[in-house]
Amino acid sequence: MRSLLIATTLGLALVLTTACHHEQPAKAKAAGKRAKTAAKVAVPEEPADPTAVGSAMPDFNAKMLDGKTFDVKEQRGKVVLLNLWATWCGPCRAEIPELIALYGKHSAKGLEIVGVSLDDASAESSVRDFAKEQKITYPIALDPDGKLANDFRTSVIPTSVLVDRGGKIRWRHIGAIEPHDKELESALLKAIAAKS
Repeated sequence: MRSLLIATTLGLALVLTTACHHEQPAKAKAAGKRAKTAAKVAVPEEPADPTAVGSAMPDFNAKMLDGKTFDVKEQRGKVVLLNLWATWCGPCRAEIPELIALYGKHSAKGLEIVGVSLDDASAESSVRDFAKEQKITYPIALDPDGKLANDFRTSVIPTSVLVDRGGKIRWRHIGAIEPHDKELESALLKAIAAKS
């Protein structure tokens, strides 16, 4: 019995250390409540996940920390790793050195990493200060409404997707990216080597 309790506690600790729960914006929650009410009358068929591996990346644009606009459609021809995160998320903080290392190693080969901050709109200066403090070298987009999290159908951060030069999702991961992740490295090298 004691070993089962220890195993359960360790499993829960592992989940809590590799991801955070992101609260959906109020509009999405309200829509979800309406959908649940409607589902009692008729259960609609669940549509295919628009962000599954092999799918075309949905349209997404957001303001960047530097004031410019990030538009995923304008990234065609590049390999893009989109990383949903927040300053208050411990596992998000823990994976930053790995993202910086990936960016340094592969940016000259066409990799663009974009950190998509889910911090509140009022926290823009905090995000800017945090990026400086952590010496983040890749660009950061601001998504306080959680549009990309909604598109990815996730309430867990960090969540990352790798988009190839043609705009298709080639890898998706929920939770912190571990150093030297072999699946990511394989998908990344294939996407970099492929022509658009």
